[in-house]
Amino acid sequence: MKTPAPGHGRTEARERSRSARPEGARGRGLRALAVLVCLGAPVPAVAQVVGNPPESSPYRDIVYHESVTLFGGHWAGNAADADVGSLPGTAFGGRLAVRLSGPVELWATLGEAVSSRHVIIADTSVTHTDSARRGPDIRMPLVLADLALALNVTGDKTWHRLAPYAAVGLGFVTPTRNVTDPGGYQVGFDFALVPTIGTRWFLSDALAVRFEVRDYYFRYQYPAAYFDSLDIHYAGPPPRASVLPVGNSNKSWTSNLTLWVGVAYGFSF
Repeated sequence: MKTPAPGHGRTEARERSRSARPEGARGRGLRALAVLVCLGAPVPAVAQVVGNPPESSPYRDIVYHESVTLFGGHWAGNAADADVGSLPGTAFGGRLAVRLSGPVELWATLGEAVSSRHVIIADTSVTHTDSARRGPDIRMPLVLADLALALNVTGDKTWHRLAPYAAVGLGFVTPTRNVTDPGGYQVGFDFALVPTIGTRWFLSDALAVRFEVRDYYFRYQYPAAYFDSLDIHYAGPPPRASVLPVGNSNKSWTSNLTLWVGVAYGFSF
């Protein structure tokens, strides 16, 4: 049996230690790389999550490009300076809307205001007095028609099912029947400026409820009898009271607010 040479055991231990060092270094390197990968892996995932997921977004596309709306509501009217303008009543109508681009629509609106007006008898040969008198009120339904451009505030989408808008239109207002008062006054055909604000509340892709405020801005024109007497032979004091102060304009611009609620149905040609 051979006896190991002195120092032989220490030599083998050093060789085993040297051979083990590289493996330990490689292991530590692999562990460090794994940690870096784990730390870096979530970064791209976080960067990709921006905004709301589609299913929880408050915005929804407005699918259809055309719609028809049936309205009903209140016509505030305006008696104007001479107190012969349109009085409050109900209103109804319909609209065809066509989307021209994402946020812009073209409207064609036709309606009627079921109104009436006061009658002023400014002819002394009829009143047999020295001043004008008010006669019985008469019915004066008004046809309301206009073309308008509308801007949808939320573009071609809804926000929490709401689609607010603003519009301006040009059209006309005219009575369905003309009645001329003694003295020469009557309501005729007038052009109108029609600013509008409102919103649609979508119940589904095709069905929505409209809430809308419109203003029909047009003018009345008064006859000369409203400023002076038609009875040129009257000379007794005091002078006859006129309907309007002498020197006032014979034209009166009026604002006629309309509150409408409607049901809109969307479709595409």
